Amino acid sequence: MAIVDYRQSGGCDVWVLSAGYVRMDGGAMFGVVPRPLWERCYPPDERNRIGLTMNCLLVRGQGEVVLIETGFGGKVTEKLREIYALDESDGLLSSLKALQIAPEEITRVVLTHLHQDHAGGCTVQKGGEYVPAFPNATYYVQEGEWDDAENADGQTANGYRYDEVMRPLSPVLSLLEGDESICSFVEVVVTPGHTRRHQSVLVHTGKDTFCFVGDLIPTTHHLRPIYVMAYDLYPRQTYLVKQEVMERAVSENWIMVWPHDPDVAWGRLRRDDAGACEVLPLFAD
Repeated sequence: MAIVDYRQSGGCDVWVLSAGYVRMDGGAMFGVVPRPLWERCYPPDERNRIGLTMNCLLVRGQGEVVLIETGFGGKVTEKLREIYALDESDGLLSSLKALQIAPEEITRVVLTHLHQDHAGGCTVQKGGEYVPAFPNATYYVQEGEWDDAENADGQTANGYRYDEVMRPLSPVLSLLEGDESICSFVEVVVTPGHTRRHQSVLVHTGKDTFCFVGDLIPTTHHLRPIYVMAYDLYPRQTYLVKQEVMERAVSENWIMVWPHDPDVAWGRLRRDDAGACEVLPLFAD
């Protein structure tokens, strides 16, 4: 069972669930930051890989069960599974089962973007074909993200799974154009940088605002503005937009949720004496 953490907030049940664990190249995760600096955050293995998680957010309340992100969903070749040391043995569907929440109960699935480590679990294989894993849900992503994934080129195509994930979702997909409300307590804000139309997801419970920030800030160590992934297609935008989001998070006291941090799933932000953002764990509320 991979239930990472739980919080009851304003009549909503909010869980961080892990969709599995992965090892990725440390240099790629930290871009221009030299290894002597980033290895203090995550010591690499003999292949220069660092251990990461794939976190999802589940929110139940007001007649809705909203899932944010889905992980790889088992859709990788054995070669890639070995390269990334991918472990999905205790993943998203088993966590939902432990919570006694059936896939059919999910009403909405919101994706920050369509890379396979975030969207791969949107579909499952049945009868030799791929179908939506959450058959009664509407799936949400930015229209520009969908267009870019459909028209991926040699630089970007490896991040997406068109036949296994995107094509089966077409009938249940809602394409968004900019910042929009998904339902009474969930909204998305466009946060470009990692991809052109990456979005972050805000959940307003009446007591707290949770921000599933996505790959704009994949771990707590990426709170430093210059710590930008080499995977980001628009690193300058990441650098700028990240600081705007962090300023809102501090001033509005958001609970930030990080998709890939293996140690800290969520927490609030505050400024230290030097003006840098630091994490205030939720148990210190």
